[in-house]
Amino acid sequence: MPMKTAARMAALAAAFAGLIACSSTRSSETGESAPRFRVGAASRVPAFASAPLSAPALMRHIQTLSSDRFEGRAPGTRGEALTLAYLEQAFSAAGLQPGVVRADGTRSWRQAVPLVAAQLSQAPTLSLSGTDGPRFYAYATQFSAWTRRLEPVVTVTNAPLVFVGYGIVAPENNWNDYAGVDMRGKIAVILINDPDFETGDDRGFGGRAMTYYGRWTYKFEEAARQGAAGALIIHETAPAAYPWAVIQSSTGSPRFDIVRADRGASRAGFEGWITQEVAQETFRRAGLDYEQLKTRARERGFRPAPMNLTGSLTLNTTIEETTTYNVVGVLPGRTRPQETMLYSAHWDHLGRCPAVDGDTICNGALDNATGTAALIELGRRFASEGRPERSVAFIALTAEEQGLLGALYYRDHPVFPPAQTVAALNMDGINNFGPTHDIEIVGMGKSEMDAILTEVATAHGRRVVPDTRPEHGYFYRSDHLHFAQLGIPVLYPKAGVDMVNGGEARGQAIKDDYTAHRYHKPQDEVTDDWDMSGGVQDLVLFYEVGRRIVDSDIWPAWSATAEFAAARTASLAAAQSAPTTAITPSH
Repeated sequence: MPMKTAARMAALAAAFAGLIACSSTRSSETGESAPRFRVGAASRVPAFASAPLSAPALMRHIQTLSSDRFEGRAPGTRGEALTLAYLEQAFSAAGLQPGVVRADGTRSWRQAVPLVAAQLSQAPTLSLSGTDGPRFYAYATQFSAWTRRLEPVVTVTNAPLVFVGYGIVAPENNWNDYAGVDMRGKIAVILINDPDFETGDDRGFGGRAMTYYGRWTYKFEEAARQGAAGALIIHETAPAAYPWAVIQSSTGSPRFDIVRADRGASRAGFEGWITQEVAQETFRRAGLDYEQLKTRARERGFRPAPMNLTGSLTLNTTIEETTTYNVVGVLPGRTRPQETMLYSAHWDHLGRCPAVDGDTICNGALDNATGTAALIELGRRFASEGRPERSVAFIALTAEEQGLLGALYYRDHPVFPPAQTVAALNMDGINNFGPTHDIEIVGMGKSEMDAILTEVATAHGRRVVPDTRPEHGYFYRSDHLHFAQLGIPVLYPKAGVDMVNGGEARGQAIKDDYTAHRYHKPQDEVTDDWDMSGGVQDLVLFYEVGRRIVDSDIWPAWSATAEFAAARTASLAAAQSAPTTAITPSH
């Protein structure tokens, strides 16, 4: 669950200073010192004294991972070292094998993820110039900007502004907001969300259910593909799903990213946001009608509108690099080990954070020690029930809180060939408040994975409900997004609210209380009222979904309208002539 406040990001920036000194042993993976964490055999993993996939086992993992000793599990800290050691030893004791194959053929539990933290060293000023001269806009209050180029100084000077509507190129929907314009040396001015949002009519983007084309991350990616010198998204609260204050809160903090092979050279010189008020003023200065152009941008066949204004911006950035790790365990399949099902959860949280009643550790018990514990116990359950026909991989991802970065690195460096990855199931927060009659699918309708979970849930007397806020685009805000971009059909289930004890009113009240008082705060800790029986209830479904897939010939497909269907088609086509890679058991 990505963080949104400057204070949280600042706490993580401090974590990049290095590992905290402690009693240590040498790590065979990194050659660096890491805290001692002796577990060893299954009998010495406290959680493994309980049955696989049971409430007591889950609670022991969660209590360990979210303890103050783990210091909030921030990447680059002693908490990371403890977490990695715990995961490796638990995966091994559960019966899994290291999933990463090194260049020399040896195996590792860890996939190294190089990260960068880029901090503006001074507040920039945005200048927009027209026939009436330049106007200058203040950082944080009127615009936000950063660069993904790993350069200390990036300057864009007198670049023409072009309004590109929603900034979408969707060939499967015959939609191209950049048609007829060469964006090299220009600044793209872009609307947030999808063309369907304002009216709810479905123009191929799901009505008011946001697609990936509506996410700000996509819009910056597409502007880069078009060769834009800069990209500015116009902020409006309703389609963005959050106020300007959310954007403003991160303007004093470092911007995290993976270290890309080209060190960001292929990205636009700058990416950023402008307030709606700045946008409206800019359109007036350009002699353009903002509302009229917004209406035109909703229609197929929209053409970019030059704004007869130029923009200038200089970004001075301090850059720090570090390395963090995904942890990968695998249970090789018996007959088709080259075909793999993925389970994922992010192990990281915020580390140290602003004090609440003297407590400075954001323990991340629900977010996401629960998902990490679930990953271990699912691996243990699969191993205890015997190796399946296909392989099952369990990936504990890093740096989710910094922007899904462990998953992003996996997307660019997949451990398992995407065309041979049958499906994926991601867990970000597991039910900790008791059994429910329902379970939610975020992004329901995108793939046949929904039908598999629905069939399994129905057999257990439960019902599946769709995403309660599809217009907010939550499907695109967790790690599975980057598996989907590889074309892998994904399932992202969340806890229901219709509680067996208390109904929907109680379930929703518990969720609302967590969001208001515990989410990304030190209060996200294990308390006496936790009840993991609901988590077990959900995880049994997740296990049966996976078992059904890995012991069959099922290849779940994307729906025809899903924006990731084309990636699957391309992935399978590219793999037809490529050799397969089997996952063989180690002895």
